[in-house]
Amino acid sequence: MMMKQQDEGLEMLGQSADRLSKISMGIHEELGHQNKMLNEMEEDLDTATENLSLVTRKTKELIQKSGGKRNFIIIVALSVVMIILFFLVLYT
Repeated sequence: MMMKQQDEGLEMLGQSADRLSKISMGIHEELGHQNKMLNEMEEDLDTATENLSLVTRKTKELIQKSGGKRNFIIIVALSVVMIILFFLVLYT
């Protein structure tokens, strides 16, 4: 009787170990996928950072070539006025 209980206990323990093994393999695979996605995201972020730096540098060069910040602010202000006038004409 006692041997039967021990055998049943060992059987349950073995099944639990199998379930834990499957779960741990699933976790391992999921972590692998997530690590790959994080690496890809890091590469994309590096590329975007480089592109943003390039655009920022080109914008600064354009501002300097166009006469500095004063002229740039005038251009932006006039562009805003044009957009406002466009919407006023469109919706009236």
